[in-house]
Amino acid sequence: MNRYWLRIGLGALLVFGLGMTAIAGVRKGKAEVRSLLASVGSEIPRTLADLGFRLDGQRVGDITGLHIEPTGTAETGKIALQVALTDPAILEVLRDCSLALENSRRLDSRTGFRCADQTELTDGDMVAVGEVTFEPGNITRSINLPRYQADRWRRSQIRSLDATLAKDGSGGVRAAGSFDVGNRQYGYATRRGTFKLETNTEGAIVSVRDDRGRSLLDFRADQNGVNLSIRDREGRNLFRMLADSIGAAIRSH
Repeated sequence: MNRYWLRIGLGALLVFGLGMTAIAGVRKGKAEVRSLLASVGSEIPRTLADLGFRLDGQRVGDITGLHIEPTGTAETGKIALQVALTDPAILEVLRDCSLALENSRRLDSRTGFRCADQTELTDGDMVAVGEVTFEPGNITRSINLPRYQADRWRRSQIRSLDATLAKDGSGGVRAAGSFDVGNRQYGYATRRGTFKLETNTEGAIVSVRDDRGRSLLDFRADQNGVNLSIRDREGRNLFRMLADSIGAAIRSH
């Protein structure tokens, strides 16, 4: 049961991090709301079963912090991860390691890292987009992506995403952070706010608020069912879904 709710909670966080633009666009109409729900429904079953950081296919630590800032039209931007190593001996491997994705063409919750070949870093096809700080040891290593992937990421509407993540030792996870999302349709006008996530043996809760504290999204799943509510910046209900063992009720405006 712990594993089940952890997947739901991390799925919601993953969808937030990768698809926050869908939430920013819900005010445009029902189609965007349905698209958001389709994304949530497809991603949750495939999400992480833990907060592990993987190197060469093996889990070597836990992700404890995240910062994403792909700002600007000409800048590469920045990704920063904090990782608590489960085996400090791996530091010897990391000292001369420039990190790259194991599979840059498949970005999902199981994606891990590898040490890039020196030729990859010098031929111009790889771009440094951030860094990972490992503890204990306080060692920092670069994150490198193929140039085409870095360009796609830099053009995304996510201007910044800050998150702190922690496990409670009993199978639960807590996360909180802030976001800044641009909207191309309105000249990259920003939309800022905060989010919180909590999962435990009883269920999962996710909330997203704008910069004035107004609710944009509320998601709750427990043994009694699922409750999802999405509102626009004026507080109007755009979508509500209630589902339990008996059935489901959906209302869109």
